[in-house]
Amino acid sequence: METELDRELGKAQAALLARYAPETQIRRVRWSQGETQALELGTGAPLLYVHGGLSTAADIAPILGALATGHRVLAVDRPGHGLADPFDYRGIDLLDHGRTFLRDIVDALELPTVDVVANSMGALLSVAFALDAPGRVSRLALVGAPFGISRRPPLAMLPLGLPFIGRRLGRHVFSTATRDGSRKFWGQLLVKHPERLDDLLLDVDVANTRRNVESWLSLIACIADWRMLRYRRELILGERWRALEMRTLLLWPEHDAWGSPEKGDALVATNPNLRLVRVPGAGHNAWIDDPETVVAELERFLATAASRSAVSRRSIGAPLATGVRGRSAD
Repeated sequence: METELDRELGKAQAALLARYAPETQIRRVRWSQGETQALELGTGAPLLYVHGGLSTAADIAPILGALATGHRVLAVDRPGHGLADPFDYRGIDLLDHGRTFLRDIVDALELPTVDVVANSMGALLSVAFALDAPGRVSRLALVGAPFGISRRPPLAMLPLGLPFIGRRLGRHVFSTATRDGSRKFWGQLLVKHPERLDDLLLDVDVANTRRNVESWLSLIACIADWRMLRYRRELILGERWRALEMRTLLLWPEHDAWGSPEKGDALVATNPNLRLVRVPGAGHNAWIDDPETVVAELERFLATAASRSAVSRRSIGAPLATGVRGRSAD
């Protein structure tokens, strides 16, 4: 049953897409533990976008049109985010959850294999999926520091991980989100130039935050080791990065609050399949600060030959599967 918060987010999202990618199709996609929303634009080889934590697929809107000039872009709301069904993360093995969700999504979208672009926590879950099912991921592009590259969160996030007080603080902050507060948060953790943020993007962020309060509080409880004021140890992939088999691009912003480029350099040294490109003058969500550079680097990377391109061609332009319902962004 649609709620008033659903309608507010849907309206804000429609306005954002109308500005940047008005031909976007909006679909409902069923997975094994619920239903979610997928934004789809363009034709050609499929490109799946997996957003970060406390975010939404619509955050990719400013570059969605550019990416869709040569790709069939599919941006999916993760459970408990955007207009996906609410989700309780308490007691969940987050990496196993991510593998299950992404496998179910690519199955529902009839994608035997797919190129993946991911950000932050979406990057962590995409890497976990790629390690578990390397035949399903052709190439992997990670924009911004992958979540869990370090156990230490940014200082601004620490209070939300505290027991009792953190949950009360989070519920208050999330449920009373405002455009000005969102701009400040993005400036602290996500972008280098918050003054450039589009008000329509902030309106989506505000509506997304207010709608998904309880899901987000449960996600924070799932990832936080409050005794150590760090992320849970099991979320750090560590040596598992060495096992990635597919070509992987790390687009690492110079001003990323979630991890310095030097951490990326150390990571790349462990696996010849990894390549790092720095994005000067940008924060964690680098496509907001410097969309031209991010799109150019993604296109350059995706233009390279993929070892499984023959498999990928079978899914180009494929219709959505049973269990997927469609409607227009209009």
